[in-house]
Amino acid sequence: MIVRLTENNEDKYTKSENIAVYSDDGITRKSSAGIKTCQSRYDGNYIKTMTIGGIGTAPEFRREGCVRRIFDELFNIAPERGWIVSMLHPFSFSYYRKFGYEKICDHRILEFPITKLDFVPRCTDVQILDNDRRLADAIDIYNKFADNRNIMFRRYDSAHFSKEPNKNGKSTYIHYNSDGKPVSYITLGVENVYYVNRMKSINLNVYEMAFVSRESLAALFGFMRMYEGENDTVKIHNCGMSPEIDVMLRHYIHTEYTLVPDIMARILDVKTILELNRYPEEAGCFTIKVDDTLEYTRGTYHVEYADGKAEVEKVTDAHKYDIKADMPAFTQMIYGYDSYNADIACYMHGVDVKNDCNDFFRAFTKKSNGLFEHF
Repeated sequence: MIVRLTENNEDKYTKSENIAVYSDDGITRKSSAGIKTCQSRYDGNYIKTMTIGGIGTAPEFRREGCVRRIFDELFNIAPERGWIVSMLHPFSFSYYRKFGYEKICDHRILEFPITKLDFVPRCTDVQILDNDRRLADAIDIYNKFADNRNIMFRRYDSAHFSKEPNKNGKSTYIHYNSDGKPVSYITLGVENVYYVNRMKSINLNVYEMAFVSRESLAALFGFMRMYEGENDTVKIHNCGMSPEIDVMLRHYIHTEYTLVPDIMARILDVKTILELNRYPEEAGCFTIKVDDTLEYTRGTYHVEYADGKAEVEKVTDAHKYDIKADMPAFTQMIYGYDSYNADIACYMHGVDVKNDCNDFFRAFTKKSNGLFEHF
């Protein structure tokens, strides 16, 4: 089989490419995928990320190892490309787990009666995004909002926001505080159906909410109240990275929760990701053995941390470790998909808790992970 990597386009932060597997004659394309190099968030840092999408093999060439050949090629070039992590939206979690990937976030949807927003006053202090200045304001809000949330891709131009109101049924509104500074935005749209002889509104669909404070989030809730009488239900899409929304709502009995397993990831640079983690101020240390199919990620790493930072060293003694994890489990714990301790981790596939691991679990706590867009 022949593998070809072709470039589509490149800009300041993003590079798009195609990778394809061909027959030995180099003519028949058997399998292909789109890959993109972008910047994603990890503990306040932007890290170089390789995303994969549109993986497909023609039916007559399946079961020949074409997809594995694609992943082998991508993993081979990962060190020279400087990719720290790879991400994808899986059609099967068990399938991609074979390549070292594991779930790091869920797609979360909240639905509740619009009348349950009566705990905040109505807010009309918003401006619709329809010009370059407001576009820059929205990007600024997004990047501040994303700072402490993992995965969130860097946004920098009009590809991420529309300056045309109601395009594809969506509009973005920006809230400015009393000093005139942009502090939150909301992207929403009204869902209508034809009912008997008229259009009837079903949901107020909220696609994105970004905010920098409690007050700025409350203002977005207050703006939703301006749709009272038109809509009965609010449906907030993809808010897994925003636990603050549920904390402020508190109408648990009246809220319907939908959780859909979403993004998988696999670490491609273990030492760097361990160095970038935000560690506790209190000193600690641990040694973790990472089992992986890739030689450059497989190994034992000793971590000494204090004052929020760490020194990471790859050591040669593979028998002395506090905790061992295969790459899927390691990735999930490092990204803080959930809260872990020794009692829970020992149930995870590929994990062996050998010694006191309190310093490890204290360093890797549950984090807010998510992404508005699909890739």
